[in-house]
Amino acid sequence: MAETKKILMLEDDEMISDIYKRKLEKEGFAMEVVSDGEKVADKIKTEQPDLVLLDLMINVGGIEILKRLAGQKGKTKVLIFSNDQDPEKEQEAFQLGADGFLIKADYTPQKLVSVIQQLLA
Repeated sequence: MAETKKILMLEDDEMISDIYKRKLEKEGFAMEVVSDGEKVADKIKTEQPDLVLLDLMINVGGIEILKRLAGQKGKTKVLIFSNDQDPEKEQEAFQLGADGFLIKADYTPQKLVSVIQQLLA
């Protein structure tokens, strides 16, 4: 039997986080949502989730969190999941170790599940 994959999501919009949390749990993932970017880097280091979904447009955005992790994310995959379409931020995210960069508006919950399954395969 396969091990349940843990996903940590940084999202401050409760409606969005609820939709994705329910969908990902339905697909068999263990989900935790954090709405405060200040807490995410520590949670990644201590809990070592399999995947982190980071929003860029939040009190401490995904780029800053990647900087704080600076080579300490271990096996955790990091997927930027935001509506910030700045190409410079996308490039910086990859330079800092992001494993993917998705624009929320382009992804339904089912499409996100497919991306996550491929990334964690």
